[in-house]
Amino acid sequence: GKLHVDRSVIRRMIRWNGGDDLLFFGPNGLQGWQTEGPANAWQQESGHLSTNVGGAILRRDFAAPAKACFEFEISWQKRPEFALALGVGADPKSFQTAFRFEVWQSDLVAIRETADKADVAALQLAEPAPNRAHLLAYLDQEAGRMLIYSSHGKKIATLNVPQDKPQTYGGLQLINNAGGDIRLEKLRISRWNGELPGNAQKSNLQTADGIITAGELKSFDGETQEFILQTDDGEKRLPLKQVRDAILSGNIETQPRPFRAVHLTGARVGGQLQKVEAGKLWLQCPGIQEPLAFPIDSLQSLAGLNPAGVPSGLTRGEGRLETAGAMLHGNLSDATEGETSCLHWKPRHSTVGTPLAKNVSAKVVYRDVPPKPAAQNQAYPAPPGLRVRRGVVTIRSPVQLTPPHPANSSNTTAMVHLRSGDTLPGQITSMDEEGIHFTSSTTTTKFIPHAQIQAVELMPNAPPIAIPRTKKDRLLTLPRMDRNDPPTHLIRSVTGDYLRGRLLSMDKDSLTIEVRLDQRTVKRNTVARIIWLHPELNLKDGQPDEDAKPDVKPEPDKKPDAVAPPAIVGTRVQTIPSDSNRLTFVADKLTGTVLSGRSELLGECKVDLKQIDQLLIGPAIEAGAANLAFHGWKLIPALDPLEPPEPGSGDGSQDGRESPLVGKPAPAVTLDLVDGGKFNLADQKGNIIILDFWASWCGPCLQVMPQIHEVAGEFADQKVQLVGVNLQETPDRIKGVLERLKLELKVALDSDGLVAERYGATAIPQTVIIDRDGKVARLFVGGGARFDEQLRTALKQVISGEEPPAAADATPDPAKPDTTPPATTPPAAAAQPETKPAA
Repeated sequence: GKLHVDRSVIRRMIRWNGGDDLLFFGPNGLQGWQTEGPANAWQQESGHLSTNVGGAILRRDFAAPAKACFEFEISWQKRPEFALALGVGADPKSFQTAFRFEVWQSDLVAIRETADKADVAALQLAEPAPNRAHLLAYLDQEAGRMLIYSSHGKKIATLNVPQDKPQTYGGLQLINNAGGDIRLEKLRISRWNGELPGNAQKSNLQTADGIITAGELKSFDGETQEFILQTDDGEKRLPLKQVRDAILSGNIETQPRPFRAVHLTGARVGGQLQKVEAGKLWLQCPGIQEPLAFPIDSLQSLAGLNPAGVPSGLTRGEGRLETAGAMLHGNLSDATEGETSCLHWKPRHSTVGTPLAKNVSAKVVYRDVPPKPAAQNQAYPAPPGLRVRRGVVTIRSPVQLTPPHPANSSNTTAMVHLRSGDTLPGQITSMDEEGIHFTSSTTTTKFIPHAQIQAVELMPNAPPIAIPRTKKDRLLTLPRMDRNDPPTHLIRSVTGDYLRGRLLSMDKDSLTIEVRLDQRTVKRNTVARIIWLHPELNLKDGQPDEDAKPDVKPEPDKKPDAVAPPAIVGTRVQTIPSDSNRLTFVADKLTGTVLSGRSELLGECKVDLKQIDQLLIGPAIEAGAANLAFHGWKLIPALDPLEPPEPGSGDGSQDGRESPLVGKPAPAVTLDLVDGGKFNLADQKGNIIILDFWASWCGPCLQVMPQIHEVAGEFADQKVQLVGVNLQETPDRIKGVLERLKLELKVALDSDGLVAERYGATAIPQTVIIDRDGKVARLFVGGGARFDEQLRTALKQVISGEEPPAAADATPDPAKPDTTPPATTPPAAAAQPETKPAA
C-alpha cells in the first residue's frame, strides 16, 4: 500500500528495471551452493550461511559477466579468518589470480596477484569480537580493475592489475580458515555498465547513458514525473524514466532495529516487532509512518538483531541450548523433578523458564571448546605398514620400540571407559566372566559388568600408534564362519600389536585369552588397552539388529526371583568437563548451578554447572558417545557372496552392461606388477584391456582364470591385453598359484584394495573390459564353466563396436543348465585363513 517515508532515512534510490540487472540475491540457504572440506561444516540459519570449521569452502557459479557489482555482508562472532574471491571458475588456479578479500592479522584487505603483478589495499579493521563487513565491489575482469565502496556509498579503494590475456569467470568462492568463524548474511550480484557510482557526499542523479549530474535534490514533481535538482548552473529537471540512480546527501543517523524481516522477493526490512496476528507479522520501521504488515507465508526469515552493547555469544554464567531445529541462549533455572523435567530452560531476555520435554534430545553448551589437535607421536613414529600372521596384526617399524614396562601394572591408575561415555579412573584388581573388579576414588562401586564397558586403558599414557583404515577394517571384519561365535575383545600391546579373541580372565600379573579355541597367557605389563566388541549385530544375516540389546548379566549375589528395585525417576543427563571425563546420571533437582541426581553405578551425584563445558540430555548422550574414540571399534560382518542372476532372465545382467560404470571413463589404475615395474591404465589408450580381479583363496576365481587367459590370447593380435588384479596378497603366494595353474599372466598388486574399491569389486571374480578410448565397456561379476563363451562374445562386440542384442531377446538353452557358481567376497569384506585376524 501507500507509505510515507521520511526523506532523512533514504540514502539511495535505484531503478529496478523489473530485476533485469539482478543476477542473484541471497544467499538463501545451501541449495545451489557447492561445499568442500569437512563434511557438514556449513550451516544455514535464517537463510544465512555460517561455519566455524577450518577448511570449509563455499563455491557457486553465477555466470556473472565481465562487468558486475558484488554487494556482500559478512559477520563473525569471535575471529575473522576468511578469504572471499570474486570472479572464479571451475579451475582451482583461478582462485589464485582472482580479486580477493582476505584477513591479514587485524585488517581486512583487498588483493589481486598474478605471475608478475600485484596490488593490495587495506579496507577496514577486522577485529575479534562480534563485527561485520558490508561492502560493494565493482569488478571489471577485462580491464583487471575492482573498485570497492562502503555500504554508505563512500569509495574506499581501487585495485588495478590488468592481464595480457584476461579471462572472465562468473563464480564466487568463500574459504573459512582455521581458527575463524564466518556468516554470509547478504550477497547481491548485478550487472554493471562500467560507469562509476556517484559521490555519496552530495546529491546526484545518474541517467541511463551514464551521465552524472551533481547538486541538491530539492523535490520530485509527481504530475510531470520529474526530479528537480539545484545545481551550480541553476535548477534542472530530469525525467524519472531517464534516471537510473539517485543518491541523497546528508549524514544519516541509523536507529536501532531489533528485528529484520526478509521477504521471499529478497526485500529486507528492519524494525520493531509490534504483533503477530491474522497470518501477518507487523513491523514498525524507523522513518516509515505506517506499520508494515508481512504475510507470514511470504517471509523467508525473521532474525533478531544484536542490540548495541549486548554480546551475541555466550555471556558469563550463560549457556546455549541446542536441539533439532532450535538454538536458544539462556540458563537452566531452579526446579525439582515432578510431572515435568527438573531441567527448566529460561531463554535470554525471558522472564519465565519452561520445562524441557521428557524425551528431548538436547545439548547445553557453556563453553565452546576448540577441537584438539591431532596427537603427535614423538617417541613412537607412525609405522609404515602392518603384517598379519596367525591372527595377530603386527605393526612393522624401522626403529626398535622399547616402551616402558611397569614392574607391577596392577598398581597403575587405569581408565575404564563405559559405553555411556563415562570415564572412571582407578585400579583394576581382576576380571572374570561377569565383569571387572576395581577400586576408584570417584565411586564406591567395586564391580562393573561387561555389558557396561567399552574399553579399559591399563596404561593410559601408552603412545598412540596410527593404523591405516584398510588394516583397521580388516581387523574388525568378522568372517561368515565366525558369526555364531564372534570374538569379544581386542587387546593392544604397548608396541602396537593387536590380538583378537575372548578375554577370559585377568589378575595382577597376566591375562588369559582364548584365540581359535586355544588359551593363551599374556603378561599384563605388555598390554596397553583392551577394547570390548559387543555382540549387537544379528550375525546370522550380517545386518544390524535394531532390536538387539546388550546381554546384561545379573550380579552374582542377586537372586533370580528377587524383586527389581524401582527405576530411578528423573531426567538422564551427562556432564562433560574440560578434561572430557564424562559423568552420566539421572538428574532430579537443580539448585542454583548445582545439578544433583543418582547413578545406578556410582550412586549419588552432584555437579556444579560452572565447572563443565557441556551438558548432554536424553538421546544426545548416545549420539555424543558414538563419536568417542573407542566407540568406533565395532565388528563388521562379512558380506555374503553375490548370487548371479539366472541366464536369460531378461534383465540385461548377463551381457555385462548393468554396472553404472559401463560407458564411463575407467577409474585410474596405477599398480606395481608382481614381476617388477608398474602398470598404468592411462598409458594403454588404443588397447583393449581386460582387468581380472581375483585372489588365491577364491575358488570361482581360479576356475575362470584359465578361461579368461585363453580367450584373451585369441585376440592378442587385436591389441587385447589381460591384467590380473590381485587383492591384497604377497608376491610369493601369487607366483605359487600361477605356477600351479601353469599361467603366464601379468599380475598387478592391489595391496590396499583401493583399485577394487574404485571398480566396486564387492565380490570376486570380477572381470572388466575397457575399450580403446579408456571407457568401461563390460563388467561381469562371477564366472562359471561357460564364462569363456560369454567373454568371447563380449570382446567381439567391443572390438567391432557392435551393440549386443537386448537381453529380453536372449533365449536360454534348456539343454545347458546353468553351472555358474556364486561370486566370492574379497578379503576387505570377508577375511579368510590367510588374511583374517584371530577369531
